[in-house]
Amino acid sequence: MSFINSCMVYVQGFSRMRWRGVILPRRTSTGSDNCQEVNPMRSILMILIAATTSAALYAQDRPVLMVNDAEDASLWRGGEASTAHVSEGQRSIRWQLADQGNELRLEAIPHDWSGYNALSFDLYSEKATDSRLWLLLPSENPDTEGPDYFSVSLRLDFEGWRHFIFSFDEIGMARTPLGWQAIESLRLHSAWAPDTVVDPEAVVFVDNIKLEQYDSTGPRMTDREFLDALDLERSELAAIREAVEAGDPEAAKLAWAAHLRARHEPRWKEMWFERPEPVPATPAVIGQADLAMQHIFRWQSDEFFLGEDIDWSQNQMTEGESATIEWNANLNRHGLFNILSQAYWRTGDEKYAQKLVEMWLAWIEDAPVLLNASGNSPYHWAWETLNTAVRTSGSWPRSLFRTIDSPAWTDEALVTVTKSFAEHARHLMKHPSHGNWLTAESTGLYYTGVLFPEFAEASTWRETALSRLYEQMEREVYPDGLEYELALGYGLWVLRNYADVMDFALLNDQRDELPADWLDRIESMYDYVLYASMPNGLVPGLNDSGNADRQAYMEAAARFFSDRADFAWAASGGAQGEPPDDASRAFDYSGHYVMRTGWEPDDLYLLMDAGPFGSGHQHEDKLTLVLYALGRMHLVDAGNYMYDKSRWRRYVLSTRGHNTVRVDDLDQHRRGLRETYILDFPFQPLNNAWASGEDFDFARGVYDLGYGDENQVRVRHERSVLFVKPQYWLVVDRMTPEDAAEHSYESLFHLDADDATVANDLSVTSVTGEGQSRLRILPMLSTDLRAEVVKGREEEPVQGWSYAMIGRRGAIPVAGYSVSGTGEQTMVYVLEPIAADGESALLSVEPLDSAEGVIAGQITLRDGSRHLFGLQSGQGEVAFGGFASDAEVAFVEVLADGRTGRSFLFGGEELRQAP
Repeated sequence: MSFINSCMVYVQGFSRMRWRGVILPRRTSTGSDNCQEVNPMRSILMILIAATTSAALYAQDRPVLMVNDAEDASLWRGGEASTAHVSEGQRSIRWQLADQGNELRLEAIPHDWSGYNALSFDLYSEKATDSRLWLLLPSENPDTEGPDYFSVSLRLDFEGWRHFIFSFDEIGMARTPLGWQAIESLRLHSAWAPDTVVDPEAVVFVDNIKLEQYDSTGPRMTDREFLDALDLERSELAAIREAVEAGDPEAAKLAWAAHLRARHEPRWKEMWFERPEPVPATPAVIGQADLAMQHIFRWQSDEFFLGEDIDWSQNQMTEGESATIEWNANLNRHGLFNILSQAYWRTGDEKYAQKLVEMWLAWIEDAPVLLNASGNSPYHWAWETLNTAVRTSGSWPRSLFRTIDSPAWTDEALVTVTKSFAEHARHLMKHPSHGNWLTAESTGLYYTGVLFPEFAEASTWRETALSRLYEQMEREVYPDGLEYELALGYGLWVLRNYADVMDFALLNDQRDELPADWLDRIESMYDYVLYASMPNGLVPGLNDSGNADRQAYMEAAARFFSDRADFAWAASGGAQGEPPDDASRAFDYSGHYVMRTGWEPDDLYLLMDAGPFGSGHQHEDKLTLVLYALGRMHLVDAGNYMYDKSRWRRYVLSTRGHNTVRVDDLDQHRRGLRETYILDFPFQPLNNAWASGEDFDFARGVYDLGYGDENQVRVRHERSVLFVKPQYWLVVDRMTPEDAAEHSYESLFHLDADDATVANDLSVTSVTGEGQSRLRILPMLSTDLRAEVVKGREEEPVQGWSYAMIGRRGAIPVAGYSVSGTGEQTMVYVLEPIAADGESALLSVEPLDSAEGVIAGQITLRDGSRHLFGLQSGQGEVAFGGFASDAEVAFVEVLADGRTGRSFLFGGEELRQAP
């Protein structure tokens, strides 16, 4: 090898490697045809060391070409030499992004990159400015017009050092670059996109630019990198350290496998040495496992053959309206591993462990970790961070520690899987997201840091994970306890992860690593579960969620918060503790308003959703209602459906699938208005109206962001709900358009019933089974009010369905009330639960004469009493049915003998009889 004309290939180390008592530098040589001269004796020495030790004993090590080591600033344009922040060597190149020209350029580079497949460098950012930075690699093609180049962008959303590795296949191209064999220069640009405003505080330091040749199979971590990543100063790794110092990497790997098999701590939730006695292999025990043995993947009640040689990137749900990436995502979260390890756990049959290890190693080989991309956008089947998180927080540790004593786990297999665990952790370290994904990512990262403390990075993994979760508790969980996606299922998943991290820390005697107020921060989340739950113990699943049983969460809450009598009551089914003091509850940040008579199964319950759109998994459902009474649900919504492109998915997302108002056959549309997704931080409560007392509850919310895909129909929908305890809810919808055009309005009620009937007075009554309560919707009649019931319509627009669980469809009756007109329009209805053997207590709802802007009516009951109400849109006095008030909302009960009974005022103080 020539030292005059070479940018020498050297063997890649990972930081510094201990070898035969000698510490080798990470970079063992430097130079190129355009690089600075190097010391020949030093180069010869390094190559001899690499040839006689590393290259011979670490056959896996990858070739690396030093592009520039940042020691000579004269080779750069736009930057200056600096010793302030250095990755390796003596100097780095400092570049202030706002400097004249907005560019840092290096032309003295090796130009033929075709023998490599990745570019790496170290970058230090002085401040997390979120500035965008472009890496440009010109490769001019003489046969095309315009500049030809490869490019990739990154953001300075970090402080300190970050090591970047860009696989060539992750780098984009502009026009038609000549190719990787003809790279003219390396450029960093801070204003490549038009109208970019460069932050003057954005300063970076560049160091250690290399070309690397990574294997196309996994794991990418070499033996050298694996052993160097271990903290060999730990006493329990003495055998590994001795093997490394003796120059025997194979013995070091064998020692790692022996150590992993022998240790009992740290521990997973199920450990092989606690495995129960084997049981007979009955179909109930091994039915799914035998399907997995045949490479049959069971998903959504269907069975899919994966092939003799499984292609983990495949997706058998790519055609038609049911096409979804979720099929592949679920495959790569490795539920199959859970199934096989569970069968081994129960039966001890080695065939299940053998198949598990076979699948596992094949997946690792087929799925080399991404070098720079997150795998989220565009989706990568193996390394999407949620898939990565689910594996590290569940299927992988569960399957490993159930089966690690099996002969199927060879020494090499254990080393391979351990390497991949480390690659998983590093991937999650680099690519945090938000919402429930961040929770899962951080939980998986924490588990890996706990389960593999032997890695030098393990404490950083744990600290980073806990820091992310702790910050998320503050910034992504509203003070009233619901995670800011406002989708119950995902919020509960977040809560489970927070609780699981606490339990896992306790299991491994690491409670002291968690912040002292960890539990205090999640107490409100358990509050939401209890106080939003219906009398049957289920919590309504809004947005992309189904109803959830509170039981397991209350058991955890009672365990964590032993002084809470309400949690103890819920956890014990009423045998211990005391029921909640509050029946009704306003969740003033989530915008959920719960009205109830009590906590027994026959009590009455209603929830109105008047909150933000949510950060994800949203439905166009503002002001929707959920109603439970007298032992069963009565108002539901369309539920949730698989994340595909079908008409069923569109239906559950739409206003059409919820109990609120549509305008001109158009749905609400908040999806394009990101400012409506979540509350500004620091969070402040919503300004929705709320009042609660012994006899009445009242809530009011507004939707005014437009209807249609472009929010083109501007109508303000105000919904007021008054609970007259313990009989019924009065619902008043006021629709006010911004224009003078005629509009049509439809208010929908999805009934959890077999059918529904429409009477002459346009009341709709649900038809339920024998011994079941019913719901009657009694409207206040107006000239053009219309009513209809639709059930099970399959053609577009789909209507009359509810999905209790993903993939299960059931037809239900949907009552629709509609009016049309110009100017303000109103619809008023009473929602009255009726006992199985009872009859309606209401005769009619009739409008009363009132001033402009006032909605007034009279509800006549069978017992001769009358309930009068008036709602005004402005200020002043409202007159209705012989009464007058200064309130925004007024209600008065007139008994059969003419005496005044109960009354309710909101936004005022005076109620009097009018002259």
